[in-house]
Amino acid sequence: MRAREWAVAATYRDPTDYGVPALPTWRVERGACGGLAFAATDCDEPFIAAADPVRVRR
Repeated sequence: MRAREWAVAATYRDPTDYGVPALPTWRVERGACGGLAFAATDCDEPFIAAADPVRVRR
């Protein structure tokens, strides 16, 4: 539900005007073997990582 609230709020104004927290800024890292990791810009440790990511079809 948060993603939908943010998208609607961002369409019309700044999401923080509606009490929706601002999205964090993420850093994307790719490993030498094709791994993928997401980390906050102010933190060294990734909060989620995949050693062998695959494409999916929605």
